[in-house]
Amino acid sequence: MAVKAPPRRAVVLTPSVLELLLWLDLGDRVAALGQAPRPGSLPARFAAQVAKLPSLSGKYTAGSGYKPVPREELLAAEPDLVLGGFSSNFEAAGAMSQQELAGDGIPSYLALSTACKSAVTSPQTGFDLVWRDLDNLGRMFGVPDRAARVATEMRQKIGTVTEKVGKLGDADRPTVFPFEYDEGTATPYAPGNRQAVNAVIETAGGRNVFGDRNEAYTKVGWEEVVARNPQVILIVIYDQGDPAANASRFAEAEKFVRTSAALRGVAAVTQQRFARLVYEQASVGGVRNADAVVDLAGQLHPAR
Repeated sequence: MAVKAPPRRAVVLTPSVLELLLWLDLGDRVAALGQAPRPGSLPARFAAQVAKLPSLSGKYTAGSGYKPVPREELLAAEPDLVLGGFSSNFEAAGAMSQQELAGDGIPSYLALSTACKSAVTSPQTGFDLVWRDLDNLGRMFGVPDRAARVATEMRQKIGTVTEKVGKLGDADRPTVFPFEYDEGTATPYAPGNRQAVNAVIETAGGRNVFGDRNEAYTKVGWEEVVARNPQVILIVIYDQGDPAANASRFAEAEKFVRTSAALRGVAAVTQQRFARLVYEQASVGGVRNADAVVDLAGQLHPAR
């Protein structure tokens, strides 16, 4: 269902899409959040604005999945647009689907860049989906110039990296295992080539060790990680909202990797090659992917 006029009472079901709107200076168009973002997980520049936004009862819990906003609660917010970033926002048991919303005269939008399977039909090696989201949202909300400016700033940051690492051969691009520590250690998730972090790694001058997997995520055993023998382990944590807390969490995750009996012979461990990024920059499609590329490139290729 098309948006007929720039929305004034958008309900944003997940923080990743909220962040896209905030980069476009559209926080004043948000009536409510489907779920409150974790403290500190969004850029500090948006903290005061986010604190004023009411939150509904949606919730995501690592390992348990997404609990949707019930229909009655969502409709009570009187949205003129509902935005999601993950298919589960509209498809989880108890969620109000996009078809149901349209039946009630409410348009909706599922962001392409965060976790929309239907949009990711080939390996993510760049950020076209982020730029398409920015363009779509800019046009929906009547701020196309803002969207173009944000996209241009992303391209400029990424361009500084591609100038330095764009001509590297495979031998100079280390294989990288992106390990999302907070999603569990017993059976790790392996991000494949349909996930945003694949684009971050590839653009930063690395090679995702599971880049041959045509999916966003798959659970793998540690023995498969060992068999692929990554040269670098990229530790990804949820942003704790505090540099000291992040440093502590990174250190905890790195200690797990360094002392794991299962990983003892892996090249990244024997050579002590670890990289660090927060989930919100690396693993979810969005504006900060450009910062993740710059950061990771500096860690993978410090001499360049």
